Amino acid sequence: MNEVNVSRGTWARGVAVVALSLVMLVSGVVWLSPRPAIAGPKALPGAAAPRKGVVKEEAAPPRGGKKAVAGKLNLNTATVEQLVMLPGIGPSKAERIVAWRGKHGPFRRVQDLRKVKGFGYKTLKKLEANLDVKGESTLAPAS
Repeated sequence: MNEVNVSRGTWARGVAVVALSLVMLVSGVVWLSPRPAIAGPKALPGAAAPRKGVVKEEAAPPRGGKKAVAGKLNLNTATVEQLVMLPGIGPSKAERIVAWRGKHGPFRRVQDLRKVKGFGYKTLKKLEANLDVKGESTLAPAS
């Protein structure tokens, strides 16, 4: 019988190719396999599980720290304390309104509030129902 003479370098290259093929095959299978969905938060040990059929009767505060108000606020006579009652208006924005009014005079229309720094279209639309430039202020927290 004729024997085939294979050198060591050829044999080593063949083994390396087979090993590399196996690594690629296994990594491809792992990479392409579907992963389980991430589960939600787990209960902490010792924490009480929610009971079925129990409904809390507490009134939740408005989401996002929004203040619920009813009535109208006159921009030309409102104080900083009254302006802070509006949703989304903090002390610094309220002071800016009063300062603008002191420098430029009374607001002619509610839309002039956009001239005050920090009051854009969205903020004005959110507040417009509770603002006025004439009449008495009747703004109060909603119950």
